[in-house]
Amino acid sequence: MNPRAASHIKTSHPTGRAGHCVAIRKLLGAALAPLAACLLCPANLPAHANGRLPGATGLAIHPTQGDELLLGLTYGLALSRDGGASWSWMCEQQIEGNGSDVDPAIVMTDDGTLIVLSLTNGGVLVSTDDGCTFQRAMGPLAGHRGVDLTLDTSQSGRVLALLSTIIEAAIGGHPRLRNLVAQSLDHGRTWTILAELPDDMWGETLEVAPSDPERIYVSGTSSADPLLGIVERSDDGGVTWTRTTVDLPHGSGSLFVSGIHPTDRERLWFRVPGRGDIYGVLPARLWLSTDGAASFEPVGDTQGGMLGFAVSPEGDRVVFGGPLDGLFVAPSNASTAPTKIANVQVKCLRWHANGLYVCADEPTAPYSLGYTTEPTEGIAPLWNRRDTCRATCPPASPLEVTCREPWKVIAPLVNASAPICGAPSSIPDAGTGGGLSIDAGSTSLAKGPDGGPDAITAVTSGPRPAQATAPKTSSAGGCTVSSSLARAPRTPWWLALMLILAVRRHRALARIRRRSPT
Repeated sequence: MNPRAASHIKTSHPTGRAGHCVAIRKLLGAALAPLAACLLCPANLPAHANGRLPGATGLAIHPTQGDELLLGLTYGLALSRDGGASWSWMCEQQIEGNGSDVDPAIVMTDDGTLIVLSLTNGGVLVSTDDGCTFQRAMGPLAGHRGVDLTLDTSQSGRVLALLSTIIEAAIGGHPRLRNLVAQSLDHGRTWTILAELPDDMWGETLEVAPSDPERIYVSGTSSADPLLGIVERSDDGGVTWTRTTVDLPHGSGSLFVSGIHPTDRERLWFRVPGRGDIYGVLPARLWLSTDGAASFEPVGDTQGGMLGFAVSPEGDRVVFGGPLDGLFVAPSNASTAPTKIANVQVKCLRWHANGLYVCADEPTAPYSLGYTTEPTEGIAPLWNRRDTCRATCPPASPLEVTCREPWKVIAPLVNASAPICGAPSSIPDAGTGGGLSIDAGSTSLAKGPDGGPDAITAVTSGPRPAQATAPKTSSAGGCTVSSSLARAPRTPWWLALMLILAVRRHRALARIRRRSPT
């Protein structure tokens, strides 16, 4: 989920700080515009080209090699094959062709193939060379809106995709959708349709039970009533399906399968976010089902969005959190209430046999990706956005051609320390108004082993997962807080900014659901 905290419907936003400020003034009106300009649009506010602040949003891990990580970013992807010691970066133009405020689902198969769900042109994007090139796999996926990807870890190369596409928009009524479950048995290269589900739901998430690949869950909401949650369950690998429904709380409108117990296919967790809340500012709930989604029990909640959830490899604990509430841990049997263990702005969570990975927001947090072998003992930085730099792809590779110009924009925003890994810094500090100049013909650029220009990568001086040590913790406000987090700077404008952007997102979502896609 990936975290899967967002609806997979694409919307457009004004770009950069100026675009946000225009939208803020329109929403607040002329009377409050001066106040908005002072409080919400400071001159030194960094922004990504698609209107979002640079940060991590999701993490995929190799199913058997825990040191191979694929990190989703608001500005592309970052790949590590050595446990976080070094990272290769791919700009979002390389994987989609244009920016947005919605992040594609990502997986890494057991032969190291990278698969990205296309949000713009259909199909999936597949790379077998660490992101230097991507091939678009279409087949039966063509013309359909992809919403989720998941791995079947019991079978090498098996990937499943959920597609949910409007096929008829009824005037004054509700739309009909074509909901398909597709599968690939060759690491995403070719696809077949596994099942077609009823046309009265917006499909949202897809998961396969780790202990039984025949058990598949699909969740979503009714196309006629966003407060009616739907779960489709198959016990025979997608041949037949059983539906259950559940009333969702007022103000919500999505139902995400967020995790399945590693040894019990009947026990699974659902997140119920605020409607259209991709920025994580509206209350969210966590539900547990112990009977295969026949019934649901509330086991946790957050005052802001719940953008991360993970089950421990042993299945005895769960963690969850969001950008406003921090990180919580709880027993998986819900025998005691959740306990807050860190005051970090959680953007995603993945719990692997190696340990727990936490996506967070810099500069409020001291990392974009953190790691710990034990969640209650603190989180150590694993990757910082300032370490982004360039490495090697073959000359004139699609990554090199596509990502060179975006790098000039991104580098100052993430305060990258050097344009080339190991080269002296030539990038001014973010917020100083300086730019980055990278000349394709400059002799100062490092060359790859083949003499071609380098591609883009990120490196970190932090510990690898097998060597990571957690910082000491201290008590703050009745919660256990990482000592490094306690020193993090505060940004008083960000809460109001995200709330306003969430309102814009909600309105755009409502408009899109009233019309068929082009």
